[in-house]
Amino acid sequence: MTKGASPPQRASDLATHRSERGADVATPRSDQRADAPSTSTRGVTPLLQGRMIDVLLQHLRAEGIDTVFGIPGGLLHPFFEAVEGAGDFRLIVAKHECGAAFMADGYARTTGRPAVVAATSGPGATNLLTGVSVAFSDGVPMVVITGQAPSHTFGKGATQETTPEDIDIVRMYRPVTKYSAMVTSADRVSDHLRRALRRCHDGRPGPVHLNVPVDLWNHPVSERWFAPESYRPTSRLFDRDAVAAAGDALLAAQRPLFLVGSGASSEEARAHILHIAEGLSAPVVTTPRAKGLFPEDHPLSLGVFGFAGHPAARRAMLGNDVDVLFAIGSSLNETTTLSWDPAVTHERKLLQLDVDVDRIGRNYPVAIPLVGDAGTILLELSHHLRRRHAAGVKICSNWGKLAVVAPRFENEDRRASSAIPLTPERWRADLDAALPDDAIVFSDIGGHMLFNLHHLQIRRGQRFILNLGFGSMGHGTVAPIGAALAAPGRPVVAIVGDACFAMNGMDLLTACEYEIPVVWIVEDNQMHGITWHGSKLVGGGRPMSSVVYKHPLRIPAIAEALGLLVWKVSAPDEIQGALAAALSAKKPALIHVQVDPSIAPPLGDRARTVSGFRNS
Repeated sequence: MTKGASPPQRASDLATHRSERGADVATPRSDQRADAPSTSTRGVTPLLQGRMIDVLLQHLRAEGIDTVFGIPGGLLHPFFEAVEGAGDFRLIVAKHECGAAFMADGYARTTGRPAVVAATSGPGATNLLTGVSVAFSDGVPMVVITGQAPSHTFGKGATQETTPEDIDIVRMYRPVTKYSAMVTSADRVSDHLRRALRRCHDGRPGPVHLNVPVDLWNHPVSERWFAPESYRPTSRLFDRDAVAAAGDALLAAQRPLFLVGSGASSEEARAHILHIAEGLSAPVVTTPRAKGLFPEDHPLSLGVFGFAGHPAARRAMLGNDVDVLFAIGSSLNETTTLSWDPAVTHERKLLQLDVDVDRIGRNYPVAIPLVGDAGTILLELSHHLRRRHAAGVKICSNWGKLAVVAPRFENEDRRASSAIPLTPERWRADLDAALPDDAIVFSDIGGHMLFNLHHLQIRRGQRFILNLGFGSMGHGTVAPIGAALAAPGRPVVAIVGDACFAMNGMDLLTACEYEIPVVWIVEDNQMHGITWHGSKLVGGGRPMSSVVYKHPLRIPAIAEALGLLVWKVSAPDEIQGALAAALSAKKPALIHVQVDPSIAPPLGDRARTVSGFRNS
């Protein structure tokens, strides 16, 4: 079997990491911490000896984890105390547990490795749920640790008890995690950790949850040590016959089209898609969440299809030209397919690649299913195409200029408008040229998101992150803090609406406290814009006046009070200088952009879905 590149956290990296910690070289001592598994020269099984908390931290170290997000509380105090005192962990204290989960999510999306978020029992644990749900919906690896009342008080009604006898936090987390369990004895913590970390990485990544009674953390533990590569081996399998069939179908296609989804976000998968698409001269569209995974300034890019998508992508996906559609890492959900438009697969052959077999053929019949890791399968597909071409098989792709006859953007006139107040389209056109080539760009949820999807152009080397799976407001405001910690050398820019800022903006104080250099661009229209404009298209057609602010939200004043540097933009060609100054300051900064609130975002298709106009 041909294998692709190793996953981001390789076994060799873990071995090096442990060696640096002195993990595999010590001999047993009475005062030995559990973060130094003991071995003998005769090959005796390594031992973990210490408190349960030391055992857990050693497992996190072995995974390369050195940052914990959360808010300390009494029923998880031993954990937070140990993290703060360890010396080789960063503890980032958020202002709300949901914000802590968002930060961990941003960290994990940036590194590809699990992030850790922790909260005490009761409201601390339930406040995490929205952030954990976002991670689960988008396939983001995360280790969630929650506190619990002492084990000897179970069933007695202890303060913040969340046991099966009371409010069952473990069951509450099960629908939004790949594994959720209570650690019932100190000796079982490694068993739970190994299973949780295996599930966190296996197949489609996702969050896992451990609930720990407060009295167990300091219990002594002595047990065998398992290195990560010994309990979660990587399996990158594929069906060679299916790959060959897919390759032959692509070679024979006269109008092949690639639809790239967020499941193809790895650097390896993106590189293979670019190589194969260029070799076949196949145009590429992306789903909204996958915006920018294929460079949008590439000649073969048709932009986004689906929610707030581009005319060229719509024409290619819904027209009659395509004979083979290759969906890579996309479940073909509502926002991707304009509410499951039947034209997406009408009279064409569908090839679908996904690591999760449950997503194959979920919404459309599939001619050739490809189940497995995108990078691995695409590498083998590339080899197959090269072998077949060397054997004399011709590439039949003959698109010519058919795919690009539609305009790139809608409302091109507003992208060049000199009007004041600013049009949302114009300042994004200005921003395109100002964004650094390696920028990580977050979008929050709302009307500004639709403008971002349609009017930003994400180039090669840049990254666009949007939590459209669960669609939680606030994620794009807070998750950039985790991303900036994970990638300290890259500029991180968050484009958010004033309503998102009002909902989760207090965690910008966290960025100021830890001097994390994120630049927030807040688009100000003094209302929940997507709801106000959308309400005119659904129901009785009357705009909801209740979502317009009754008292002006003074965003610059709030930001300055939190400690951010602030710039104001109110006219064309001002965003470029403001962004350059904010990035060069290397401090938490906010750019306030006042826009014309009367301009509606491109939400027609979503409004038709909500109205029931497209319900089949």
